[in-house]
Amino acid sequence: GMETESNGKKKCVLIIRILGAIVGLTLIGYGVAMLFVGSAQNIRGYIANVYLICFGVLIILAEIRFSRMLHHFKFLTTGIGLGGFYMFVGFMALSSDWWCYIILAVCAAVGTAYCAAGCMCNDIIESEKPSGDAVA
Repeated sequence: GMETESNGKKKCVLIIRILGAIVGLTLIGYGVAMLFVGSAQNIRGYIANVYLICFGVLIILAEIRFSRMLHHFKFLTTGIGLGGFYMFVGFMALSSDWWCYIILAVCAAVGTAYCAAGCMCNDIIESEKPSGDAVA
């Protein structure tokens, strides 16, 4: 019936959210590690890593629906907007290191899942009321 289908979609979106949060944490960890032990000896590499850390934080804020922040990043409240952002960040993480392809693959997978979810159950993604208003 309609109820179980809706629950299935909710479960699906929740799984994508959890994977997304893991991606966010991974990006932050990777960015921080690269700042300290990175192969990036140039300023461009440092800036790219700082961006990855910021994007990782932004992804986590998007996944926990932190409204005060998302107010400024409206595109992160839709499935397709989030999906596109994951793809963008995945390609940004690319460098000469082999593990960057793993980050890209995971970002692309989560991004594709969000784009698909955005097409099939965007009502659920957008209806999830952003939290975090109480947090100053």
